[in-house]
Amino acid sequence: MNPSSRRLAALFSLGLVALYSPLLGAFNQPGSLLGIPTLPFYLFMVWLVLVLASWLLTRRNEP
Repeated sequence: MNPSSRRLAALFSLGLVALYSPLLGAFNQPGSLLGIPTLPFYLFMVWLVLVLASWLLTRRNEP
């Protein structure tokens, strides 16, 4: 497996851990950040980080 595939596999594993339901339960609390409820804020931030990281990892290998 080449280094790029390893990085993407590690990113996938990190995404699974970040979206694992016991961890999500920690963010399912009353309250808000910047006027947004905590759980949706966490979910969208994790999604954004995963998308940007995968874009950067795949872009790095282009000639």
